[in-house]
Amino acid sequence: MGMTPLALVGGTPHDTDRYSNWLEARLGDLSPLLVENPVWSDATMNEVFGHSWLSQTYASLPLGAAIPVLTNEIKAYLAASALDDRKADAHWFQRRIPVIRYLVAEGESLLQHFGAGCLADIPHPNFGSSDGDGSGRTKCHNDTALGLYAAWYGANYARRRQSQTRQWIRDGEVVTTQYRSPEVQLFGDIHRFSIINQAQMAPMQDRDIILLNDLYSEEDTRFRDRQRRSDTYLNFLCYEPWLRPLMRGFLLDKVAHGELAPGTVASMQSRLRLFARFLREEGVVGSGQVNELTMERYLAWGNAHSAAGKNWYTDIVQLMRAAPVLLPGQWPRIALDKRAARRIRYKQAPDDPRNRLYASREGANRAAPSEALAAMVAKLDELPAPIPAIFMIGITTGTRAEDLHALLFDCLRPDPHDMRFMLFTFWQNKVSRWNTKPLLVSDPAHQAMIELIETQRDRVRQRYGRATKYLFPVFYGKRESFLGNNWTLQELKMLCLRHGIVDGEGKPFDFSWHPLRHHRGTQMAAEGHDILSIMFELGHASPDMASMYVNKRLELKKNALLRKGGGLFFTIEGKVDEAVGDLLLRKETMMATRVCGGACTLPGQLGEWCEHAHACLTCRFFRADGDDLEHFRCERAGLYVAIEGLEQEAQNYEEGGQTRMADITRKRLQRNKDAVHNTDTIIRSIEERGLYKGEKQRYRPAAAREEGTP
Repeated sequence: MGMTPLALVGGTPHDTDRYSNWLEARLGDLSPLLVENPVWSDATMNEVFGHSWLSQTYASLPLGAAIPVLTNEIKAYLAASALDDRKADAHWFQRRIPVIRYLVAEGESLLQHFGAGCLADIPHPNFGSSDGDGSGRTKCHNDTALGLYAAWYGANYARRRQSQTRQWIRDGEVVTTQYRSPEVQLFGDIHRFSIINQAQMAPMQDRDIILLNDLYSEEDTRFRDRQRRSDTYLNFLCYEPWLRPLMRGFLLDKVAHGELAPGTVASMQSRLRLFARFLREEGVVGSGQVNELTMERYLAWGNAHSAAGKNWYTDIVQLMRAAPVLLPGQWPRIALDKRAARRIRYKQAPDDPRNRLYASREGANRAAPSEALAAMVAKLDELPAPIPAIFMIGITTGTRAEDLHALLFDCLRPDPHDMRFMLFTFWQNKVSRWNTKPLLVSDPAHQAMIELIETQRDRVRQRYGRATKYLFPVFYGKRESFLGNNWTLQELKMLCLRHGIVDGEGKPFDFSWHPLRHHRGTQMAAEGHDILSIMFELGHASPDMASMYVNKRLELKKNALLRKGGGLFFTIEGKVDEAVGDLLLRKETMMATRVCGGACTLPGQLGEWCEHAHACLTCRFFRADGDDLEHFRCERAGLYVAIEGLEQEAQNYEEGGQTRMADITRKRLQRNKDAVHNTDTIIRSIEERGLYKGEKQRYRPAAAREEGTP
């Protein structure tokens, strides 16, 4: 069979002949045998795919439909599936045999019913301009096409189920929903695949459906493993044709510059769909009708529809500013006032200083109630493994839901420098960094968590015979992924409903994963931890985010001042600095940071980096904590030992004629002597409960009486 050159294939994706030739060319790249044979023999499939179980399943199955393009669509679907490691399972292909038989036998009448030239031309509710709420539903199919297939399926496979029911927890009640059976919905799988595959004919900058695998590299393994059954894609067919070039160019430009992660692309596209819905309701049918008044009306429209957050407007402002740059001559350049964002009406976040009332009233309800969590812990044994382990690790660490379920198998290892600790390490997908938490082996809570992880490891080894990539693995074909948090969420909700677990107000407790983070943050605040400690524990990018998770801020400040020296912080000169207690808790400016033995008042000093190399005992920005007396005594003892060693080292260099090394050692020795002097001063000041207050000596009645005694 002659092949059409690929150079002649490109063109309008809806041209059926070009589409059929393009499919043949792609199949021919795999093997010409796939194109030439209407029945894939055992030898053909062994040679091309190398799956013995696949040849047993499809060796005698006719693939030739009455319409050639439909035959190529069937073959393209099977070839792509056979090459996908997620579908390396004989059962997966066996379930699709009825769909293939239906398309071969009834495919021509199906296409005539819809007036379509190929399967990809049959309308699909996910791939058309939204005419309703713009929600962009992703899990639905063409009901008419499913109905035709269901009628044929029922006549030929009468013993198999046609529908199924499923229970969900919604608003504290069990809701039963009826669906078509998965066997019937399998027709929608090949229908959707054909539409997505047809869109790949066009160049990347002109595609209406773009696979995220073509945009992001394989280095983001979490993104790859999250695609459990099918590939994620960007769908631009939900926009009006005149809007698609701008929406596509805007998103591709942001991805190219690293401004959008795979997880945020979907939320960005939902905001673009909201803007497209507004334009449709306003009757805007061209870029020339978009001006400053359009954006004013959009702002009022979004406020009236209670759009969430602020990005629904600010992202569109970016879109309008980028439009004349991305598509010069096609979109007008409009002047937008930055102050317009102030008119957005939204429920401000609790860390927003403009909304103290919301922070005080509603912030306290963010954490999961302790009574409900205690009741759930008492009933966890009823749930299947590994849900109890996931729940207990989550309540102990406050880890985000996806990061919690995607823990690696080797997330726990001994500390190579201190055998009293074990290191718990996990990837934080939201902030794209690793977080390592030390677990004290002798601590009961940490010991329980260590045992949970070790028990889960043993369970995985027993089931799979080896160590897996993830601690809570699931397998789709040959690809390993991590357990999804939706299933565990539904099981925990059912547990609460089954046992009548209520929240602090006596209402049925509607469990969700995120309040466990609020619970952990509030728990740390009650224990007196400062905001920076909570920030590192919960893995936030800034102190502002950490403060949002702390509900009882007044109690936080009181406990922190009581536990962190009662407000007494000493300079290396022995003077009291009473402002440090407040500086440690000022989330707006973060003028002080907790360090070992006290606080650092160097402005902007955050994290583990220090421009003074952590030489705190000789640094004028260091403030010693009055409650850490034993710490400074231990430091002084260590410095005495270091001084003795340095003196001997300097003497040896001098005797050996190494004057330069001797000078360097003498300087190090002097720095250690300065540190000893400052440490002595700090210890004396702490023991005397603050001899100084600022520049003025504090009045001490006992000392005055002693001086006045003859």
